Amino acid sequence: MRIPAVSPSPAFGHCAAALLLLWLLALTAGPALAEALGLVLNAHGYAHLHAHGHPFVDARTLLGIPNACDVLTNAPLGLAGLWGLQALRGRTLPTATRQAALVFFAGLLTTGVGSAWYHWAPDATGLVGDRLGMAATFAGALALAVAERVGQAPASQALRVLLPLGVLSAILPASNGNVLPWAVLQFGGMALIVWLALRKPVAAAVGIRLGALIGLYALAKLLELGDEAVFHATADTISGHSLKHLTAALAAWPVIAALAPRRAAGAPNRLRQNAPGRAA
Repeated sequence: MRIPAVSPSPAFGHCAAALLLLWLLALTAGPALAEALGLVLNAHGYAHLHAHGHPFVDARTLLGIPNACDVLTNAPLGLAGLWGLQALRGRTLPTATRQAALVFFAGLLTTGVGSAWYHWAPDATGLVGDRLGMAATFAGALALAVAERVGQAPASQALRVLLPLGVLSAILPASNGNVLPWAVLQFGGMALIVWLALRKPVAAAVGIRLGALIGLYALAKLLELGDEAVFHATADTISGHSLKHLTAALAAWPVIAALAPRRAAGAPNRLRQNAPGRAA
């Protein structure tokens, strides 16, 4: 579906340029900055390891599956990705929105597989596979937000830039220990989505609730940070990291809900568009 070109917001251009410059700074000066800050991370990207040798508190084995909860809770991520890819079939969408959604859902599917592989036997190599899927998910989510609030052409450009940056950011920690580009991509990208959510949707927006996307991401990060605390608070039933996987899978919902066709009685499916004044 072709949408008339819209001039991108100068403010968005400035924010995107600032984020790119910050990423380049992290790329070139990341190790020196980490050393100056006294930041020492292990191969998993964490400062602390448990006695069983990895940074996740729940190391129980179930049915022969090591770290079973952290492995099995990745299944909803993969299923959410498959559901989203299925939801795209037969949908008429603006080109950049469709491309971004395809990358987003493929990223969720890949993350489900990569993260399960990593948690089965956590090591630096597996972490790269885990993060490659996450990089695609972040790139797709940010490009979708740009399509909703700025326009199709900037969204397409954002996707072309974010994907290679994400791949490189995922690989760097294993090659030279520089985790800062990954941190900038993740947290800087989410900060940009927050800024975009405060803007009015463009005419071609499909109605993705960016506020829900942001809220689910924030909850997932809190659960990740509280991995051990959640585990003990639930009487060692389930860890924060396992719940993080389940929460991250729910991030597909705001996108799938927006892509689902709304059908009036007796009317054919049509692309549902935001009113220009409708916000997240």
